[in-house]
Amino acid sequence: MDFRLIAVFFVIALLWLPAVASAQHGDMSDDVRFEDELSSSEFMITGRVRAIAVPSFILGFFFDEHSSNWSDGQKNFSYGAEFVWRRGSDFELGLAVDHADLSMPEAFWKESGDSPQSADWTEMDLQVWSVVFSAYWFWDVETWFTPFIGGGLGPGIVINNVERYDPEPGSACYSGLGGSGDATFAPPECFREDGSPDEDSIDFENPTSEDDIPPVVPMVNLTAGLRFNIQNYGVLKIETGIYPYLFAGVGFGGQW
Repeated sequence: MDFRLIAVFFVIALLWLPAVASAQHGDMSDDVRFEDELSSSEFMITGRVRAIAVPSFILGFFFDEHSSNWSDGQKNFSYGAEFVWRRGSDFELGLAVDHADLSMPEAFWKESGDSPQSADWTEMDLQVWSVVFSAYWFWDVETWFTPFIGGGLGPGIVINNVERYDPEPGSACYSGLGGSGDATFAPPECFREDGSPDEDSIDFENPTSEDDIPPVVPMVNLTAGLRFNIQNYGVLKIETGIYPYLFAGVGFGGQW
């Protein structure tokens, strides 16, 4: 945790170096230059919503069997807000707070290389609250149109409610895991007719809470997008990037 805080302060210090350097002038116009920079500052507050996902191929590095975001009716979004300070025409600094729902449909999960019978029926309820400090560089192509890129760093607080259940040893479900010979990992004996897991085949009375997920994780922001200025005070942003999950979304707010 101390290392992450030091890293955040280091990034902040690097981002402020251009501002410090621009103040290092020895001529008589320093006061005028400083006043001009202050008068050209702009501020912006936007709310945003994003579609998010952890790519299946990344999970595939660690798990042979797993569920995924945006499958079986699961919808994954993040909601947040960001305050941005634009310093003249140099760069923007932003502080954002987001809540991300990374939950996945319940399914069998099996770690890479493990036997099929070691798979657990897993209920994946995973939420992340993040506070990220970012810097953006932009190009005012028109007064109403500004492409931008940026990056940042901050802590993510993980709210983990992941429960794992073992298949009942000796059951047809247990012995048939991974042995169907087709794309279906779990045999029909693991499920009821309506598709729900069979309580006689999976031990739901003795859950195991997942404790390998850290409570705090580093959030690395890499963003690219388009900003549309609406009249003098409205802002519409279209963004995509990594947070570290993949995201694409829109933001709307005001500037002054």
